[in-house]
Amino acid sequence: MGMFDYLYYQGLQYQTKDTPRQAIDNYKIEVDLDSGLICLWEEQYDSEFVEDSSSFFGGHIKQSNHRWVCCNKFDGLVRFYREDEARGGYKNEAWIEYQALFMDGKMVKLTQTRGVEPLTAWYQSGIKELNLKENK
Repeated sequence: MGMFDYLYYQGLQYQTKDTPRQAIDNYKIEVDLDSGLICLWEEQYDSEFVEDSSSFFGGHIKQSNHRWVCCNKFDGLVRFYREDEARGGYKNEAWIEYQALFMDGKMVKLTQTRGVEPLTAWYQSGIKELNLKENK
């Protein structure tokens, strides 16, 4: 499966394997107040190894000085996704997915690629049934 990063978009957390570092880091898509353009931001931090003899690896990485930096040299397509819990989530193979195209860290195109399908009649009946149970 490999590693992934977290990407925040419109207040929701997604996963992606298309960001520059792939080290379980945080990214966000948000407006750059200086330019007024939508940018890909990376949470950067300083890190140091802290020795600890009781740790399996002999220590751990300590992060400090967290800050958000625009990925202004990034060109590429970022696909990001999350479970669509309203449709049954991963067990029902229900996902919400987007793909965003960036040039110089600025978003030039955004497309929702999954999660826009209309609900099937079978699924709609299940939602109605659930709502009736909850309202009793």
